[in-house]
Amino acid sequence: MPQPPNLIDSWLHVATNGGTQTKAEALAQLNHDLGTKYRPNRLYEWRAGTYPVPPQVQVYMLHAALRWIIQEEGGTVPEGDIEYTDRVLQRLLPPPRKKAGE
Repeated sequence: MPQPPNLIDSWLHVATNGGTQTKAEALAQLNHDLGTKYRPNRLYEWRAGTYPVPPQVQVYMLHAALRWIIQEEGGTVPEGDIEYTDRVLQRLLPPPRKKAGE
C-alpha cells in the first residue's frame, strides 16, 4: 500500500486496522470519544480540504496515528514508553488558544 498522503488517510489506516474495520466504525469511535456527531461525508470533505479539520479532531487523529507514522517513515519509537508520542505531539502543537476574557 502506498503511504497515506495526509493526516486523515493516516488516521483512517490506523483507526480501521489497515482496512479490517470500516471507516464508519472508525468515525463512530471518533464521535464517541469526542462527543461529536460527524457524518461520513465530513471525512471526505476534510481529506479534500473543503472544510478545515477542527483542532480537537486534529489532535485526536495525530494521537492515534503518530506512532505508526513515525515507524512508517523509518523512525523508532521506544519500546515500553507509552508517553513517547504524547510528548512528541505536545511539541508539534501550538499552545492552547485562550478565549477572550480569560
